[in-house]
Amino acid sequence: MTENTQKQPAFKQPWPRSTAAGRWYALGRYLAMFPPTFVQDAVGNLTKVGEPVLDPFCGRGNGPFTAAVMGRPTTGIDVNPVAWIFTAAKLQPAEDPEQVIARLNEIWLARKPQDGRSRSQFEAMAWAPKVRALLRAARRELDWKGSEVDRTLMAFIALHMQDKKEDGLSNSMSPTIAYSPDYAVRWWTDKGLLRPPDVDPVAMLTDKIRRRYHYGIPDQAQGTAILGDARDELPKQAGMEAGLLITSPPYCGVADYWNDHWLRLWLLGHNFRKDWRRSARYKNKTDYETLIGSVLQEASRHLKKGAAVLIRTDQRRQTAKMCIAAVQETWPNRKLLIRSTTAPHKSISVHHGRGGQTAKEIDLLLPGKRGRNWWEKQGFQPVKLAGDYVGQTTAPVSQRLTVAVATGRRCQPVD
Repeated sequence: MTENTQKQPAFKQPWPRSTAAGRWYALGRYLAMFPPTFVQDAVGNLTKVGEPVLDPFCGRGNGPFTAAVMGRPTTGIDVNPVAWIFTAAKLQPAEDPEQVIARLNEIWLARKPQDGRSRSQFEAMAWAPKVRALLRAARRELDWKGSEVDRTLMAFIALHMQDKKEDGLSNSMSPTIAYSPDYAVRWWTDKGLLRPPDVDPVAMLTDKIRRRYHYGIPDQAQGTAILGDARDELPKQAGMEAGLLITSPPYCGVADYWNDHWLRLWLLGHNFRKDWRRSARYKNKTDYETLIGSVLQEASRHLKKGAAVLIRTDQRRQTAKMCIAAVQETWPNRKLLIRSTTAPHKSISVHHGRGGQTAKEIDLLLPGKRGRNWWEKQGFQPVKLAGDYVGQTTAPVSQRLTVAVATGRRCQPVD
């Protein structure tokens, strides 16, 4: 699950690893993350210091964290608890690593005799008994929603509970995608990886925590991470007067943002299995259109006049067309620009055994008052010149929203 003979391009970090920002930026694993310099370039050119930034689909928080470190107050929203815990831990980490380590030792002492027992072949092959005991104790004891220290510790445990062998607490796993138990058992068996590494979880996590905190925590503007559906959460917030909306919405019908993270979701209190009733693959086009359109309309109320909007989305025709339509309907009197880009990472679909080797995406930009020289050099063109991505959707977003409100139907991701 981790072997890959094709060498991938290295990410260029916006900050050196020998800085606090460089260490904390990399906290968390999640699908479809922004390339490291993408947000830094956009924030630096499209906003000024002190100008708020909003990301309503924030994933692991690369966008909000980058903006906050660059001196812009930032708000990130995501419905997935795994995404939220990484974002929240980066925006507001516990200040003292010794408090986090002390809490880790408390959790270790709180384990029960039955915590280390395996309940399946998958568990027996995934983690050594001491690791299983720590994971169950952490799942039971940590108040990761209410305590800054507990949340920071849970982010470390969630990050390292699945990783390459010897790099984390588990047998060899994808650091990002959680495969099904049956598939994992077959893969480990085929590779001769029949036993998990016999690691000391407290010692390993203590070392990981101290390494992350080696340069302290970064100086950053106020950062807020919100757990919930942006359609529900944005109306609750006071007007942000943001100067930039920068986000990457989920792609239609590509990744399952819930079940691909089922293992870390279990650590955060959900069931120890994939839950197809909660599938978040967004295959239903009507519901996907409504999701994107409604979030952008709610977000528009939090932008100052003339704010910039930058959206990175999938180049596949159906996703691109729906995102373009939603932007144009939300801001009908503004000039929309577009550019194609090849992201320096494998496409999401490769993790599922299909698709191309390179993620192909587009950037949609509504320019604000700043950054003209930047976006002109970046190759943005008026959207009317990108005919491959423009087309009419089945019905205007505003019409679909009216129908949804009238019927009381909430548009949920369906498989």
